[in-house]
Amino acid sequence: MTPNYYLSLAQQQMGVPEKTGFLKQLLSNFPTSDEARQAHDHLVALLAGSNRFEEALQEYQATHPAMSNTTIADFKLLDYQLKTGHFNDVLREAKVIGGPGYLSRDLKVLELRVQALLAQGQFRFARQEVEGWLSLYQSEGVPGSLYENDIQSMAFLKRHLRALERLDGSTGKPLFTASVADSLNQWSHQRDIPIYFFKLIPARSGGEGPVLLQSGRYDVDSYFKKQVEELNRGFDYLSSGRFSLSYQGLQTLYVRAGDVDPENSGGSLLTSRVYVHTIPQLYRLAGKGFVVLVDYRQSAADEAAYMGDGILHVSANKLQTLIVMHEILHGLGATHQDWNYLERQGYKFDPEDRGLMTFENGELKYFGLEAKNRALLGWPPVAVVRLSGNTDLAATPAPAETVIASAR
Repeated sequence: MTPNYYLSLAQQQMGVPEKTGFLKQLLSNFPTSDEARQAHDHLVALLAGSNRFEEALQEYQATHPAMSNTTIADFKLLDYQLKTGHFNDVLREAKVIGGPGYLSRDLKVLELRVQALLAQGQFRFARQEVEGWLSLYQSEGVPGSLYENDIQSMAFLKRHLRALERLDGSTGKPLFTASVADSLNQWSHQRDIPIYFFKLIPARSGGEGPVLLQSGRYDVDSYFKKQVEELNRGFDYLSSGRFSLSYQGLQTLYVRAGDVDPENSGGSLLTSRVYVHTIPQLYRLAGKGFVVLVDYRQSAADEAAYMGDGILHVSANKLQTLIVMHEILHGLGATHQDWNYLERQGYKFDPEDRGLMTFENGELKYFGLEAKNRALLGWPPVAVVRLSGNTDLAATPAPAETVIASAR
């Protein structure tokens, strides 16, 4: 048997466990072969794509030693470290160096460092990191410049971190953003998890004109209770009764421009994630239930994002059952199916192993869960329901002719 034989077997097998098994055999039997490095990269991609980030980190570190050149950042290594809770490793290895031509690189490094510090509740150190970065680069944020929005977003981030200090002191409870693996997957086997809704309405100061708002802002409790009923119908199907939500009420929040601005209008997602934690009502709820921020501003027309600690931010026109389920699943630990790199390398995957996390042209098309997420959440296999151009649940389960066999 040759290395290419094992590589071919890994590519042709449909199941991820079989693929990883053949790649490990190749590495064990032919550790110095030309194919070994390629097999190792493929193994890391399979492990990371299966939510097995701790194993992916160990395998990645075996062939990617720590960088001695401080001008180069290994963002894949840092991402794995962040997702596995190795926060001090992130802080040790991710360094802001400053200097001409490094702004974009240092912005990514800064965001990683801030996330690692917030995950340890270090509010003051996080704010000082942002202040140090701004001292290096704020002069490049002149109006009309390439980095104007980035500099402005970091200035807002500094303000929000200072608000966290006022709220809970220099050190508070750990806060997790969407890029950091949090512990909410412990809820996947609990029923009646609290879910709260907050309407986001723009605050107006003297002299400001009216802001265009999306429809639906006058909806009341009964509308949102109905939304939770629809969510529970879907989750009852996905989890076989293991997980459900309990409606806990509706409130209104008024937000200023720059606080929760979508990325497509120049905002930073990290800045928005930190801001929502500075709101006292949300800070108290963070990590204790799911919070849905329904944004009625016209500027947020296509927004749908998981903000960490069970907090979701969705545009009013995205308040649809499957979209909200999608973001809640992120809060439980589920991730997107991402085999594009391996498919380009000749790997085949079960075409029926598709689910709620599957998009086509920006629309959710499949209702179910991939095997990797079912394993993570401890939910049993379900039939995958193919949707017909509709991102809401008209009926659950779907008619028999629309059901595809569950993934093997």
